Amino acid sequence: MSDLAADLFDPDNDWSNRVQARCTGLSPELAEFVPHLAAAPLFWDHRYKVDAAWKRRTTALLKADGADALVRFAVGELARDGSFHGMTDARHVIRDLGRAKPPSPARGLAIGVTLAAGRLRGETGDVASDLAVVARKNAQAMDTYHRVDHDIAGAAFTALGDLPGPAAMEELWALHYWVSPSQHPHKVLVKSVKRAAARLGVPPHEFAERTVPRHGLESDGTLTVGWIGHGALWWNAALDAVLTVHGTGQVTVDWIEEDGTSTRTTAPFRSPTGYKTRTRADSVDYLRRHAQGIVATLHAERVRLAALAGENRTWPWPDWVRYYRDHPVTGVLARALEWEYEVPGGTGYAPVDMGVPANATAPSARVRLRPAEPAPGAE
Repeated sequence: MSDLAADLFDPDNDWSNRVQARCTGLSPELAEFVPHLAAAPLFWDHRYKVDAAWKRRTTALLKADGADALVRFAVGELARDGSFHGMTDARHVIRDLGRAKPPSPARGLAIGVTLAAGRLRGETGDVASDLAVVARKNAQAMDTYHRVDHDIAGAAFTALGDLPGPAAMEELWALHYWVSPSQHPHKVLVKSVKRAAARLGVPPHEFAERTVPRHGLESDGTLTVGWIGHGALWWNAALDAVLTVHGTGQVTVDWIEEDGTSTRTTAPFRSPTGYKTRTRADSVDYLRRHAQGIVATLHAERVRLAALAGENRTWPWPDWVRYYRDHPVTGVLARALEWEYEVPGGTGYAPVDMGVPANATAPSARVRLRPAEPAPGAE
C-alpha cells in the first residue's frame, strides 16, 4: 500500500489522512478498487459526464467485500467538518482568488468515491444525506464560506441522481432550491433532478412547483451583492447592490456608491451614469441579467398559478408552505391569492391566515385555492 499511498493520498489534507487510515491491509479486490476510484477524473469530462466503462467497472468492483462500506465511510468523511479543501474562513478567500495552487493528489479519490456513492444499493438514506452536505459545501450553498470545488459538487449531484429511492429525491429538491444557477455545476444538478424525478414518476405539476428557482433570494425577498464578506457568499461581485422582490411583485435594484448613497432602478435595471466605470462592467451586466431572470420567473409563475384555479388540487400543508407561501418568488404571488385549509375532521375548509406560523394552523391538513364564487344566476 505504500506506493499507492504516495500516489493517491495527501499528508496535508485532513480528509485524505482519515481515509488513508482506513485503506490499510486491503484485500486484493479493494487494493484494485481504490486506484480505480482515484482515476475517476480521467473519465469525467467538462460537462460532468462519466464514462460508461468507468461506471460499469465501479459497479463490478463494489461487489467486493468491504467496498460498499469503504465508499460510505469516505463520503461520510467528506461531509464531516470542513470542505475537502479545508478553507472555511470567508476573510481569507480574497487572498485565495486567482492564486494558482496544484491540486491535491487526493482530489481524484474524493471525486471517485463521491461518484461511486451513486452506485450503492440497499439502505441509502444516510449516504444521500452525506452527498447533499458535500454538494452544498462545494457549491457554496451554506451559511458559512467553504472553499468550493465544482467537480466534487458535480460528482455529488450526479451520484444523487443515480441513487434510487425517495431520500435522494428529497435532497435533490432541496439542492435545486438552495444552489444558485450561477454555480458552474448547476447544469448537472438540473439534469440529476430530472433524471431522478422521471425514475420515480413525479407528476409534471409537482416537478414544476418544486423547481421554481430561488435566484439566491433570502426569505424577505432580498439579495445583497458585494465582495465576499459583504454580500451573498456565492457571488463575489465588484460592486455593492441590493436586489429586492417587493410584495407587489415589482423587482428593484439599489446600486450603492462608495459613499453609501444608492440609486434605485426597475426593469431593465440600468445602472446610474458612470457606475460601470466606477465598479466593473461585467458585474453590472451580470446583476442586470440576474434581475431580469427574476422578472421572467415571476411572469412564468403568474401564468402557472392562474392555471391552478381550475385544477381543484390540494396540497399537504408542509408542501404548500415550502413551495408556495414561503418561496421567495412564488410566495409573492401566492400570498396575494385566497387559500383555504381543511379543518380537522374533514368537515370543511377555513381561510388560511398568512400571518400564522405553519405549526399553528393545520400542519396535518391539506390546502387548496379558494373556489371561485358562482356567477349570479348560475346553476
